[in-house]
Amino acid sequence: MTPFVDLHLHPPTERFLHLTLGPPISGPHAPGDGPRALDLDRVAEAYRARDGRAVVLGWDAETATGSPPLSSDDVATIVRSHPDVFVGFGSVDPHKGAKAISGVAEAKRLGLNGLSFHPAAQRFDPSDRRYGSIWEVAEELDLVVLVHSGFTAVGAGRPGGAGVEIAFANPILLDRVAADFPELRIVASHPGWPWQDELLATAMHKPNVWIELSGRAPTRMTPALLEAVSGPLRDRTVIGTGIPQLDLDEWLAAWDGVGLDEDVAVRLRVANATRLLDL
Repeated sequence: MTPFVDLHLHPPTERFLHLTLGPPISGPHAPGDGPRALDLDRVAEAYRARDGRAVVLGWDAETATGSPPLSSDDVATIVRSHPDVFVGFGSVDPHKGAKAISGVAEAKRLGLNGLSFHPAAQRFDPSDRRYGSIWEVAEELDLVVLVHSGFTAVGAGRPGGAGVEIAFANPILLDRVAADFPELRIVASHPGWPWQDELLATAMHKPNVWIELSGRAPTRMTPALLEAVSGPLRDRTVIGTGIPQLDLDEWLAAWDGVGLDEDVAVRLRVANATRLLDL
């Protein structure tokens, strides 16, 4: 098997799917009955058998949603259960002020490689300088920050989108963060639809901005996105599956079907992530 590093694994546990995100529903943009809970030991073995590693993402949108977080400590526990497979990104609630800032340092103390943010669900503007101390501490501690960008299935189809505001996920908002903190490594998760052009412009202009390709089948990459990640962004693009929304084997088969040049494919599939995460 060709090695790979998946930058986007939400823990497919019952707690995360139903307490953190709420019961899944059907709708024009919702995934039918929603993803199913999976045993983490079986998930780890699936990656191990395919010579893969995965970044487990924390989640803390408590202020905006009232739902309990999947904390950095929770993520660290998952990583310790399968350290040969899992890499950990914690999370802090940006609205919690000093507690959020101390939470950044706590993620580092726990041995996590980064932090995960979901501006739409957390209902915060990452470019607002009131949150600058979070980015400043992450930069000082050399933590990668992964920021969900573009449309999200979270809240899709519910009245008012369950309060989720996708405008906060416009990747152009990361431009100011990248400018203010040039040593902070920012990974914009998903191709950013409907703001893909803003995502590509930001990443091309700011060398500390990376792109992660989860959120849709690899074969659905637009010509503009494919050209960018095969060319000027080939050293700052990484892959992600978005499990449990997608099946691992189906995603890997679709990735192989894109038909990238072998050198580019290796960079996007494993080499870039290995360098980004210092694996």
